[in-house]
Amino acid sequence: MRIRDVMTKNPITVDSETLVIDARKIMQENNIRRLPIVDKGKLVGIVTQHDLLEASPSPATSLSVHELNYLLSKMKVKEIMKRNPVTISPDTPFEEALKIGQEKKIGSFPVVENGKLVGIATESDIVRFMSRALGIREEGSRITIEGLRGKLGDLEKIISIVNQHNTILLSMISLPRPEKKDWMIVLRLKTTDPDPIVQDFKKAGFNVTYSAWFRCETGAK
Repeated sequence: MRIRDVMTKNPITVDSETLVIDARKIMQENNIRRLPIVDKGKLVGIVTQHDLLEASPSPATSLSVHELNYLLSKMKVKEIMKRNPVTISPDTPFEEALKIGQEKKIGSFPVVENGKLVGIATESDIVRFMSRALGIREEGSRITIEGLRGKLGDLEKIISIVNQHNTILLSMISLPRPEKKDWMIVLRLKTTDPDPIVQDFKKAGFNVTYSAWFRCETGAK
């Protein structure tokens, strides 16, 4: 899964000479929180709702209302935009984009291909898509198996047992545990009764440490 799967294509943009008050109006009318700044086809910056709020003078200022309104009416986005923002390509994997966001402490990514802005993606877009891909929003059951040592055939055996019960595998996540020198696998299955599957896992020698049926990610039976 890559960024092109979730990005907003052909995002709304403005140039650096756009007035701040106009940029604010555009963001409000289109219900967006980030506005890429493009000059002559090249991405030169990005402005966010937070940037616009910070651009407003402090209530403690000694300027009159008339003076404040005048200053705000003349301010341009080039004065407040973040220049040369971190960008990613449409083929950037989700996990790489999330890593970049965490390292750089940013929540949005202008998407650039061949020097041209082709989209914009946020961490929320990525998490939302991954939630769907992992079946988190689907009603089903979660089963956790711990203590796997990377033995050949374990994964095939787990999937075989699931298939024997004619159950759809919504997702499977494997998590290494270096401190214990083993692996943990979390399965999400399209079933409201995980008990028969759990029993077969145990008969096959797997250490099942948790199982439950969930109506959704936050609601448990």
